[in-house]
Amino acid sequence: MLLHATLLRSSPAANSHLAKPPETIRLVFSERIVPALSQITLGQPDGRSVQLGVATDPNDARTLVGTVVGKLPSGSYEISWHVVSADGHPVGGTFTFSIVAASDSSRSTTVASPPTATAAPLRDSAATDSVSPPLSSVAPNNAEEMPFFASMFRGLGLGAVMTGVGILFFGVSSGERRNLVPKKFIMSTIAIGAALLVAHLIAWLGHLSAGKGISSDFVGSVLGTIVGRAELLRTILALLTLWAVALTGRDKSALVLGAACLIVSGAIGHPAAIDPYWTIPAKMLHLLAGSVWIGGLAWLVWLSRCDEAACRTEAGRVSSVSLISFIVIALSGLLQTFFFLNTPADLIASTYGRLVIAKMTGLAILIGFGAYNRYTLLPRLDATGGPRDLSRSVKMEIAVLVTVILIGGFLAYQPTPPRPTTASTAGPMSTVAPTSPGSTEGQPAAY
Repeated sequence: MLLHATLLRSSPAANSHLAKPPETIRLVFSERIVPALSQITLGQPDGRSVQLGVATDPNDARTLVGTVVGKLPSGSYEISWHVVSADGHPVGGTFTFSIVAASDSSRSTTVASPPTATAAPLRDSAATDSVSPPLSSVAPNNAEEMPFFASMFRGLGLGAVMTGVGILFFGVSSGERRNLVPKKFIMSTIAIGAALLVAHLIAWLGHLSAGKGISSDFVGSVLGTIVGRAELLRTILALLTLWAVALTGRDKSALVLGAACLIVSGAIGHPAAIDPYWTIPAKMLHLLAGSVWIGGLAWLVWLSRCDEAACRTEAGRVSSVSLISFIVIALSGLLQTFFFLNTPADLIASTYGRLVIAKMTGLAILIGFGAYNRYTLLPRLDATGGPRDLSRSVKMEIAVLVTVILIGGFLAYQPTPPRPTTASTAGPMSTVAPTSPGSTEGQPAAY
């Protein structure tokens, strides 16, 4: 299973034998790391474990450095690492190395096996010639499944907020038909969205804690990071949107707050870690355009039930705006896919790519619905039952669109394929090795 922040190489290297104890433990990952939520634990020969003080390398935010205090005696050591990458997802794993006495090191050679299957490790400057232990001595790391409930809460929560914000957009901009805005429906939709985003925040914190409980100190540490503050801000904005709709009745204020919630959402997840200058604006546009699309469809369904004349008037406007929204969704989605996948083959070879294909298939189905509505049903709106026919078609379109949004929730937690390390990013002390087909030994585990 592919991971979020993949461990590319380490110093000391996995399975290496060192004649001189290391002063630091250096771990190089495929993405930027949040040091406040990351840790390195050193398991010693006598069974004790010491948690090292950690910080990112000032010259490379992808490198986590743990400082070793005191001189380490000879013996076998286990490195356990737990990190949170800039996209807000925790990853962990283990590997071993040994410190050998000078008399032992003079008779052997070091051949260090890599900590992951994607890159050769850094050779520690203290490594001596000794025989490498077998691969089976590396602690196995099994990737856990993505957090189902957190993914579902995120997808459905954002989808509900997007629906409410989209209806608000069409209602606020409908002129004399503003009195037809379904206030109770909007309030219910945004209330559901806000509640699900609160549930997502709790589930995400539980996912980060790796089952160790959510203490006040832990929450404080998370909220001290950029990704933690972004998650909290999104949830607060959703609650404020609900407050503006339910208690003050200020539709324009609710629209602004809801749009802000979606804009903040665009800066959370993969875009925060992968080419953010391109992918964050693309994700923001993606969510705003999706909100307008699904909101317009829900607006038409409501109008067809309460005022068929208004439905006939609004149908053309919704159709035109939805066409523009689809173009924005398609272009922004393609841009994100370009940055998140390394090659077109990743669409088939990776779980992330296959979810992208599922989402693209849903969008293709929506294109068919849009064309059918625009060129077949809209010309027949003046006929008897025309609005009802459009309403039935739009309801099916909404069902497909909700599925697409839910897939988006799982995409946020599904790791993108690890980016290949190039000579420019590998650093002077490392040599990148080709990936061994089918190799999983030493892969880090997702938490």
